[in-house]
Amino acid sequence: MKRLKLNLVMVAALAIAVVTMSFKAVSSSPKLEGEKWFEYTNETEDGNPSNPANYILVNGTGDMPPSCPSGEDEICAVLAQPQTGGQHPNLLTVIDDRLREEQ
Repeated sequence: MKRLKLNLVMVAALAIAVVTMSFKAVSSSPKLEGEKWFEYTNETEDGNPSNPANYILVNGTGDMPPSCPSGEDEICAVLAQPQTGGQHPNLLTVIDDRLREEQ
């Protein structure tokens, strides 16, 4: 009986440790770093907001979002990690966006 209680205590301790470690792993999961603001310019004139070539870094650095006219008609800017080379966004990493009235 004593051995059974000891095994139950060990199983409970192990379960608590596993649960605690899983919460710790979730809270310390890596976050995206190095995101920049890119303004949608339709530079290629194809009207495709899914084309990274249609975006440029805001103010050359991408540190602050652009002032987008209010509205919800079209994309104005996205916050994303830059592609290799840094001039256009990796649209798979978008974590925020701004919309504006259609122009």
